[in-house]
Amino acid sequence: MTQGPLISADDLNTVIDAPNVKVFDVRGTWASPARALPDDYDAGHIPGAVFLDWTRHFIAQNVAPGLAPIADEAEARASFAALGINEGDLVVLYDASSHMHAGRIWLAMRHWGFDNVQVLDGGWTHWKNRRMQVSTASAMPKTGSFVPKHVPGLKLDLEAFLTLQDDACVIDARGAANYAGNADDPRTGHIPGALNVPFGAVLDPDSGTFLDADTIVAVLDERAPDWASKPLTASCGSGYAATVVLLALAKIKKTGILFDGSFAVWKQDPDRPVAQSHGS
Repeated sequence: MTQGPLISADDLNTVIDAPNVKVFDVRGTWASPARALPDDYDAGHIPGAVFLDWTRHFIAQNVAPGLAPIADEAEARASFAALGINEGDLVVLYDASSHMHAGRIWLAMRHWGFDNVQVLDGGWTHWKNRRMQVSTASAMPKTGSFVPKHVPGLKLDLEAFLTLQDDACVIDARGAANYAGNADDPRTGHIPGALNVPFGAVLDPDSGTFLDADTIVAVLDERAPDWASKPLTASCGSGYAATVVLLALAKIKKTGILFDGSFAVWKQDPDRPVAQSHGS
């Protein structure tokens, strides 16, 4: 990467009018049905921002979102073109879901060779709370020319995950309840051996911005004691919340790999073991 993974509201406000800065609103929800939130964009967004539908861009199509991997090369090329992204642009992504939708696009763009991409620290909520400028004018991009090229080592499919699992520190970024599982449903819980670092644990509870580097390290030391001595793999429900942990790792200049599809893919095989941790 050419810069850190995050950009502050103040820094974005300073460069927002530069012609090579492309800002994308990635607001969406996992509430049933999982969907993008264009109406929220229409009601108010960062000036100049283009709406990026996370269910259409940089995600495999014709697959349920919870199981869909990051887009293939042809789909990624189409997304870069449709969104007006060119070589040399600075892309800034934001959402209102604790960075998990923006983080997923951040990971996907880098997977396809576009590394000049940052996530707005604190997202839309922090931007509004800072009383930064807001617009209701829609922005329509011209066709972009960026040509994707696969960068290895940023995500794993199930087969690759199974190969590396025993040697890695696997971090599960879901909340404690989902990680623990439901005693009445044996296919809930977590991947055996995975350690729980909920995505909210690396965020300031008041501002929604990422914790400072020393505090992130302390959180990891407490919740995943072997994180600094093993390769790091991040998992969650479907490969979105895990990117919040990957952003935190990138902030402290550590590299982690996304298990794409995460627990949703893991539990598909009824013979694949699932762990639960009630009362822990």
